[in-house]
Amino acid sequence: METSNLKAGFAKVDITPPLAVCMAGYFHRREAEGILDPLYASAIAVSDAKDDIKWILISCDLIGLGSEYANLAKELIGERLGLTKEQVMIHSTHTHTGPHTRLVDDKEKARQMGSPDDAYMEMLIRKIADAAQLASNNLRYAALDIGYGSEDSISFIRRFRMKDGSITTNPGRGNPDIVEPIGEIDPAVGVVRFKYQDGSGEILIVNFTLHPDMTGGSRFSADYPGHMKCAVKKQIPNCEVMYINGAAGDINHIDAMNLDHNTTSGYEYSKKVGSILAAEVIKVYQRLASPQEIGEDSHSIRFGHKLIEVPLREINNEQIEKAHNDIQSFYDGTWSVKGAGMASTAEISAAFQTVKIYKLGNTMSLEIQVVALDDIAYVGLPGEVFSQIGRRIKEGSPFKNTFISSLANGSHGYFPTRSAFNEGGYEAKNNPFTEELEDLLVENSLKLLNSLI
Repeated sequence: METSNLKAGFAKVDITPPLAVCMAGYFHRREAEGILDPLYASAIAVSDAKDDIKWILISCDLIGLGSEYANLAKELIGERLGLTKEQVMIHSTHTHTGPHTRLVDDKEKARQMGSPDDAYMEMLIRKIADAAQLASNNLRYAALDIGYGSEDSISFIRRFRMKDGSITTNPGRGNPDIVEPIGEIDPAVGVVRFKYQDGSGEILIVNFTLHPDMTGGSRFSADYPGHMKCAVKKQIPNCEVMYINGAAGDINHIDAMNLDHNTTSGYEYSKKVGSILAAEVIKVYQRLASPQEIGEDSHSIRFGHKLIEVPLREINNEQIEKAHNDIQSFYDGTWSVKGAGMASTAEISAAFQTVKIYKLGNTMSLEIQVVALDDIAYVGLPGEVFSQIGRRIKEGSPFKNTFISSLANGSHGYFPTRSAFNEGGYEAKNNPFTEELEDLLVENSLKLLNSLI
């Protein structure tokens, strides 16, 4: 094996909250009653020949860490390790059986639907920083490899055009009113490996695109990403595994078009999906190869970020009045909307977004971040990105190997395509943006990527 000037280090820290902490992911209050499996913050630190830590990538088993909390964690990491915020990316896998980790301004909403636990959030910020610090303490010389596979049996587009012309998310398996799915999954399974040159182990970073919303209930679980990591480690005992979820805003595990498909939900099904994904990761592992010819002292580690101003929808007095009335009736238990699937959820989410937009004003700042090593790049976007947006960025990237890291450094709702905004539906309503969002994300992501070449 050739000597490499690259160093990498890994660490993971248990971030499972205490019981009774409110769980996130649904439009009702859930207080944790148990633990199915622990939640972790997993971190990898990467350095160059001078032993300087150049960037740290952290993956948390959370639904989405609010930008306020992510910034606090980055500040603490900066104090400990002397890094700028640009050098640290904090990703959330988007498990729906984790704690609330986004601020909730509405006291009644917090009471009825849950909110972050202040004591836990203080601990979480420190734990995320601990993972980064411990990873930096574990730096060892490592060789870099990469490989790809494909898995298309566990992920499905979840938005459908119905016979009445409406767009519905999760209309139910075998619904006779379904005309066609809208969108395309991303079956790519990307695996980046850092293999310690002293033979002491290796680190795998797995990238795939699928909503982790299978487990349900009121017990903490990392959902399928956690099961995938455990299954891989059983086959490769001397390795550590991180998971980075891609542009999964319109992709989940339900095959609504196929009644013969045994798609279901629950903890056991999340284990099954994790095992299927792990099997593909193991196949990719067998054919990993160096991404390019690397000479001595030639590793190139780069990072950057860009704040973009994104326009928000215009809200008039009639809309804000209706939204307040809808929310009040929702709190009172008298509110209902007819329709298939998530039609009711779409309408109440639209009401909450209307109130939010009214307070925010005309624009919102979103951060796009890139961390890159040689011809490998991770693009961090702070929301639930639609798969088409992710594919556009990957296809236009100057980096041969480009991966999307959704819910990075923040959680600002769904990032739908231009066409989805025009079509409507749950995801199009559960965010404050306009149809300009897609092109702004793609164009600025590509500009940032090109600036690092």
